[in-house]
Amino acid sequence: MPIVSAVIPTFGRPDLVKRAIESVLSQSLCDLEVIVVVDGPDPATETALDSFTDPRLRRIVQPDQRGPGVARNTGALAATGQWVAFLDDDDEWLPTKLEKQLAMLPQDGSVDPECAVLVTLTRVMTPQGPFVRPIQGYAGDIPLDEWMFDRRSWLKGGQSFLQTSSFMFPRPMFDRLQFADSRLHEDWELMIRAVKEQGCTLLTAPEPLVVHYVGEARPSLSRDGAWERSLAWADRMGSLLTPRAYAGFCLSVVAQDVAAKRQWYACLPLLRAAFQKGKPTARQLFAFILLWILPDDLRRRIRAKVQGER
Repeated sequence: MPIVSAVIPTFGRPDLVKRAIESVLSQSLCDLEVIVVVDGPDPATETALDSFTDPRLRRIVQPDQRGPGVARNTGALAATGQWVAFLDDDDEWLPTKLEKQLAMLPQDGSVDPECAVLVTLTRVMTPQGPFVRPIQGYAGDIPLDEWMFDRRSWLKGGQSFLQTSSFMFPRPMFDRLQFADSRLHEDWELMIRAVKEQGCTLLTAPEPLVVHYVGEARPSLSRDGAWERSLAWADRMGSLLTPRAYAGFCLSVVAQDVAAKRQWYACLPLLRAAFQKGKPTARQLFAFILLWILPDDLRRRIRAKVQGER
């Protein structure tokens, strides 16, 4: 039985998935297996997988496309490791990622390993340059959903960030939870349920051990999510989102997407939802206004200057 099972869902990105697989097979922790779940018929990806001879690599080919959440569940349920770690096919792990995550578990018994969820900081690679997110890991002093979605600074961004490629779960815990079959925000939902429903402790490695690539033109395994679907997801979460988190989700997370697309018609429905079902803060409203009145490039430059980033 390996210590860790790494699950990689993929479709239509043979060159990228090879990079992801190589980053797992080169881990300093060698006692692992890699399960690649091909989300539907994909001869090019299967050919790419044929180039690997490492016996630790297994593949599962789904008969049809069902989305990344189902693909991850399929791989995890086939895993034999004590821990299940997830990696998106367009991301990669640094060589000591798994070793350093497992080293975070306290030896004094203060945290039950069967009820611990392990994540890391992430190095985000963009055309404008790299940066690290989150600025600081979750400390457990506020509800996780508020840490994720609330606006805690007037101008500084990046105070919260959870990337699926950093997730590591004890196998029994993941079996109880699993990813939702929503093709939208299933990673956030899993983490919120783990902490707020199951009482898990979220431990964050204090250094970036995952490389996450954004801003590149490439096909996505997830379907594009319209803002209406995002609001429906928040409504479905019910009491798992506090009113403050719900408002922050509307005015920051969803608003950032629709503002980038200049979907002006969504402005009032988002405000209405935030006030009717949430409790907007002054910082959330301030950020919402900036999203609509400042161009993306100018807003990024202001934020980078405040945070001392490139």
